[in-house]
Amino acid sequence: MGRSGRLTGPDLADLQRAVVDSPGTVTDFLELLTGELLVADVVRQAPVVLGPNNDLEAAPGHAATQRIAVLRGSTTDQPYVYAETMFVGERLPESVRTQLEGTSDPIGRVLVAHGLHPGREPLDPSGAAGGQTPGAVAGLASEIVWSRAYRLRIGGQPVFAIHEWFLRSVLDAFDH
Repeated sequence: MGRSGRLTGPDLADLQRAVVDSPGTVTDFLELLTGELLVADVVRQAPVVLGPNNDLEAAPGHAATQRIAVLRGSTTDQPYVYAETMFVGERLPESVRTQLEGTSDPIGRVLVAHGLHPGREPLDPSGAAGGQTPGAVAGLASEIVWSRAYRLRIGGQPVFAIHEWFLRSVLDAFDH
């Protein structure tokens, strides 16, 4: 933040660079930044059918899972990131699928816990949110300061397509 308390370009650019350059997961970066353990407040997780030209390189009609979650501080309940994720569960080990279905652990923490270290590829962020205002489901749309989209490959296969919207609280934590 600038001295006036308003969002400024260099602050946001520094945050973007720090997130992109972070060697670990988004969860790792945010936990280090905020000093608290994060939980995934899963707003919705449901099966979907993929359409043509999907980010997971699957045939049209292929089954996937859509997960909408807000990464929050476990102590403060402060929301930091709104995320919409599509993933092909059959491309994951059964233990990972099971944990993603029944936990409030963020995806990054689950993957690391199972020894998976996916490669990240940038995606076009304009295809996210299914035409809705990002964060509208969680009432966070007005707090969004930056977004990005990427695909995670595991064993050469695209498994996750993740669209993240970073909230003002991340920028505030970064500024301090």
